[in-house]
Amino acid sequence: MSDTKLVGRRFCVNYEARTNANGRTERGLSQSGAGESSGVGGSTGAGGGAQQFDHPQRGSFFSIFSRGGKPARGSPFVDNTVRTARFTVVSFLPMQLLIQFSKVANVYFLLISALQLIPTVSPTGQFTTILPLSFFVVVSMVKEGYDDYFRHKQDAAENNSPVYRLHVSKDGNPANSSWEKISCKNVHVGDIIRIKDREFVPVDLIVLSSSNTGGVCFVETSNLDGETNLKQRQALKCTSDSIHDLSSLASYHAMIHTESPSGDLYNFDGYLQEPGASKTPLTPIQLLQRGATLRNTHEIYGIAVYTGEESKIRMNSYTPPSAKMPHLQHVTNKVIILILVGLLLLSGVGSLAYILWDRGERLQSNGEPRHWYLTVQSNYSLLFFTFVVLFNAFIPIALYVSMEVVKVVQVYFMMNDLDMYDAERDIPCQANTSSLNEELGQVQYVFSDKTGTLTENVMEFRLFSVAGSSVRHPSCPPREDDSIDGSKVMQSVATGMARGALTEEHEQIHEFMLSMALCHAVVPDLSQSTDLSTSNSSNSSKQIIYQSASADEVAIVNAARDLQYVYKERHPSSIILNILNHPGDAEYALLTLIDFTSDRKRMSTVYRYPDGRIMLLTKGADNVILERLCQDSLLTPSQLSAKKKTLLDITGYANEGLRTLLYGYRILNEQEYVAWAQKYAEATTSITNRAETIAHVAEELERDLVLLGATAIEDRLQDGVPETIENLRRANIRVWMLTGDKTETAINIGRTCNLIKKDSHIMVLNDESCKIKGRSSSTADDVALIRAWIDSSIDQFMSLKRVSPKSPILRNSHVLVVVEGRLLSRLEKHAGATDNAQDATTEKLLDLLIACDNVICCRFSPAQKALLVRAVKNRLSKQHSLPGGSSPLLTELQGGGPSTWKRVLDTLLLRPRQSGVTLGVGDGANDIPMLLSAHVGIGITGREGLAASRASDYSIAKFRFLQPLLFVHGRWSYQRISLFVLGTLYKNFCFYGTQAVFQFWCGFSGTSLFEQWTLASNNVLFTSLPVMVVGMFEKDLNRSTLLAVPELYRYGQENKAFNFRVQIRWLLQGMFHAIISVLIPAIFYGGFYRSTPGGSLTTPLFFSANTTSWFQQTLLSDGSGEYQETALYPFGTVSYTATVLFCTIKVLYIESHNITFVHHAVGALTFIVWVLWQFIYSYIWAPKGFFGADTGYEYSGLYFTIIHTQLRFWMVVILTVVIGLVCEDIGLKFFELLSQLVRHGFWGGRQDSAVVDVGGQGGKPVDEYELASQKARIAAKNAMGEHNWANDVSWWQFWEKQHGVRSSLAKDAAQREA
Repeated sequence: MSDTKLVGRRFCVNYEARTNANGRTERGLSQSGAGESSGVGGSTGAGGGAQQFDHPQRGSFFSIFSRGGKPARGSPFVDNTVRTARFTVVSFLPMQLLIQFSKVANVYFLLISALQLIPTVSPTGQFTTILPLSFFVVVSMVKEGYDDYFRHKQDAAENNSPVYRLHVSKDGNPANSSWEKISCKNVHVGDIIRIKDREFVPVDLIVLSSSNTGGVCFVETSNLDGETNLKQRQALKCTSDSIHDLSSLASYHAMIHTESPSGDLYNFDGYLQEPGASKTPLTPIQLLQRGATLRNTHEIYGIAVYTGEESKIRMNSYTPPSAKMPHLQHVTNKVIILILVGLLLLSGVGSLAYILWDRGERLQSNGEPRHWYLTVQSNYSLLFFTFVVLFNAFIPIALYVSMEVVKVVQVYFMMNDLDMYDAERDIPCQANTSSLNEELGQVQYVFSDKTGTLTENVMEFRLFSVAGSSVRHPSCPPREDDSIDGSKVMQSVATGMARGALTEEHEQIHEFMLSMALCHAVVPDLSQSTDLSTSNSSNSSKQIIYQSASADEVAIVNAARDLQYVYKERHPSSIILNILNHPGDAEYALLTLIDFTSDRKRMSTVYRYPDGRIMLLTKGADNVILERLCQDSLLTPSQLSAKKKTLLDITGYANEGLRTLLYGYRILNEQEYVAWAQKYAEATTSITNRAETIAHVAEELERDLVLLGATAIEDRLQDGVPETIENLRRANIRVWMLTGDKTETAINIGRTCNLIKKDSHIMVLNDESCKIKGRSSSTADDVALIRAWIDSSIDQFMSLKRVSPKSPILRNSHVLVVVEGRLLSRLEKHAGATDNAQDATTEKLLDLLIACDNVICCRFSPAQKALLVRAVKNRLSKQHSLPGGSSPLLTELQGGGPSTWKRVLDTLLLRPRQSGVTLGVGDGANDIPMLLSAHVGIGITGREGLAASRASDYSIAKFRFLQPLLFVHGRWSYQRISLFVLGTLYKNFCFYGTQAVFQFWCGFSGTSLFEQWTLASNNVLFTSLPVMVVGMFEKDLNRSTLLAVPELYRYGQENKAFNFRVQIRWLLQGMFHAIISVLIPAIFYGGFYRSTPGGSLTTPLFFSANTTSWFQQTLLSDGSGEYQETALYPFGTVSYTATVLFCTIKVLYIESHNITFVHHAVGALTFIVWVLWQFIYSYIWAPKGFFGADTGYEYSGLYFTIIHTQLRFWMVVILTVVIGLVCEDIGLKFFELLSQLVRHGFWGGRQDSAVVDVGGQGGKPVDEYELASQKARIAAKNAMGEHNWANDVSWWQFWEKQHGVRSSLAKDAAQREA
């Protein structure tokens, strides 16, 4: 294709849906009528008799016909409009209302609001619930609308981006056709569009022709999967050869038949059929996906096959079947339900008490109500609902909305933490969700990928074994084994080739190097090439840069280039090599390429060599290749010797942790290949199950291979991985490594990364250990052998962990299990054959793995990784209630399972239980199922693209960043959310509990102690900020301490900050403070005294009461009688002020550990807002008598009089708060301190543990942060004496005070500045 402007005719689609003979609906596929054009391009005679297409018969596929004119109406295909926005202008309000009131809490408060609208039911006004509810609902809706507005803007920009579509003139003359500029949304299936270099692909299209030679083009898919390396796509040879100018483009005829739209980004099936010709298969090589960017190609032509929401990237937008919910929220929901039950019970008790009181106390002798808040006629039928309305706010209306705000601030701190910032690649921590912050502080199991997660994913070619020798790459340093220098070997081969006298050993080396240079899918990227620095590269002026989706392949081709087997060019049907700096290049005709898949674990190519030989080259995992080798009897002595040496070498390579691949070959004769190629062509054009059909046909060819050699590639560990895994182990986090490597490689990597310790006991579960022989072993026999191994391993595990059979004391022995994926496959097949999703054998295996200290899973496919994570998560959930670990083995080790009585006792005592949270870590697209299956998914932003980081919950750049993410931010988030929820529940009980207590002074009539709008403003204005501050900024321990002492992470695992026992304590504290807030003011404001005729509204009357009258009034069911009713305002004001101070002081100062200027500012602001509210509201309140002569809520202008003229008001408030805090909070803290001193002594048990002196090393000064960290590390080692308090939070808080380790608002005061 030339670089000049290309013109042609428009290609449109003739759509028509019809029903086939099987009763299924086919998409597209209709015969063109007389005078219409049919096929792709051009016009035909009447009836289109020249067209000869095989029409597909299956409804799961659709066919594309292109003709002049506009698309037919009634098309079954969607247009190219893409909408990521969730709502439209019309649907926003109804859908948002549906979403908001799908939340149980909102429905509950909506029902309360409805009850308030019923006359005589609500004692707190008609709108005091609906207005706060409306406020929070509107805030949530505005947030959703704001986010959706920007989605609409992005959609509009994408849908209106310009696209050039081929437009055919009305006269049908190709010379008069042109490129029409349209909006992206107006592209339809079957349109031909033109894309130029660096333009994005607007639809899923099949490339028909390219300006590059052979129809080759290159795309960058970073918008799809984050991978920046270029990928090669190529037009079919028939279309590329036929479409080379305007005339051929306009007159080309064909039919395209593709599969129905799917979200599979890596597979595509279909075929193209020219008139009278056979079908040509369409593969992912011909498909350009929407969102990709054209690179290194001037322009291409393509035909749209999937548009809009049917494009692969849109259908691949995966949403988990159910949103992940943190464990803490499950507990919170249960507590809310318990509070609701208690609220209903309390309403019932109040109703019954009122009925009993009403019979004798409600009316006076003249028949008039004794009190202003009563009516002449009692209405018992609605009394229960009156109490429900009065007590409804025991359930916090703003809990979940405020929690989201708190979590967003927590995420902000995570994303701006310099300890998790990779300066080299400019990658900070990213959070795709904020709902799982607290889960990061409760993780017990980590499932980690290896390549790119624990390692750098920077492949360095080190060694290869060929012809009985182990050969080093020139960049590999000398070794102490028998390996030889590769440059000398190549020099020897070059000399022999120049003389024309290659030895048999040289021939094997030559063939092996050819296989390295030929058996791959690498693309040379000439645009990034640089000048060669070597003088012996006379055949090329540039150093070729290679691109591939596989880093291993690039390393192998680079190694072949370094050893003078240079891969120079790739054409559709051939590859050009330069061998050993020969003056001429050699062309190898590519006959067939069978791609690598995770199921096949190998790839194969068939070439016709320049000497005429047809060679099958296969490379893959060692266990896959070894199964397909020919018998030893067919090998020559030198080949047999080389095979034995290669097998020994790959074992050695694997033991060093190197990634190994085996190469095999077979020489094919012409007849054999032609017969097989025909089967393969049929398989590639198969309409259904193409991948399985291709794999079956490939199996026929990939047999009786001769082993050529093996390669060994090093993938280095990331910095800090061993230290991170050791610290995770100290934090009681069990790390599982899941990899596709062979067993020896996985074990060696496990030793290198500290997953396997020097004294570890390793148990290997594979075919060899289970004595399973061969691939033909029956499933039942396999499972029996596996079960026997599991039983013996469990016995061994118990003996390793126990000091004696009956002793509860456990050894500190480290047990690790290595599992091969093949064994898991056998158990899956057995479970499927018996229709049992998880039989007893699988459950026993899971129990063993869960109980072990670490697990290595090798030869695992991506699907098996996700399956294992789900199985472990479900097993943990099932065993969650058992003490000690969620595993029956751990339960048995700790003295056996709990008895029925012990279970009841644990429930009554509300003892905390293990969290059992799982976390998946991975860096590639193949890890996404595992990340989605775990409770929390962590994506590593590595060299395999951004797919994993985009699909994960959180993403980091390095594995070692797990330490600050879990130990610091995870633990802080858990502590903060726990304190936030507890504080929210506490403040509601403290404030609204006063309403329940006050019922003793109003005859259980449901009368409110507070004026309605002052009551409704409590959650919004007076108590919300303190709990939000601790939810954002609480730090019970310093960062340096948490990182130096990983044992402190167990605090969240054991649910010590948030469990039923802790919640009950906070709720009881709230009720106690509520009682104090009513009782003390009642005493001093006349709640127990008969007033005199001259009594003043604000006079504290208790001081003139005698003891007899006090007890007499106390014993009455209505303590106030008809007395002091006009003092309801000062009485309620004192109680309200006391509760505001209780909530502020307790949450901000007593329960908080790092008190900063924000705490002081918020505390002062809360109290000032309350005082200002009273001032302003009392002056805008209606004058006395507006609501009737006997209303108890009259306080127009009274607040200034109360606080200004009566010192006794403040004395009562202060006395109430002091009594409440001293009797409960300070007393509780005192006993906790006393208990700590009894257990640990004044110095924490050992003085050298509490006081540590650390100086600089080598005379170098130590900064404050490092000094604090060193002190904490030393103290942690010394904390293993008579009392092991390494994970005792209170002791470490005491230790930090002793050493002056403090925290500031957003970061530690001692933290180093970047």
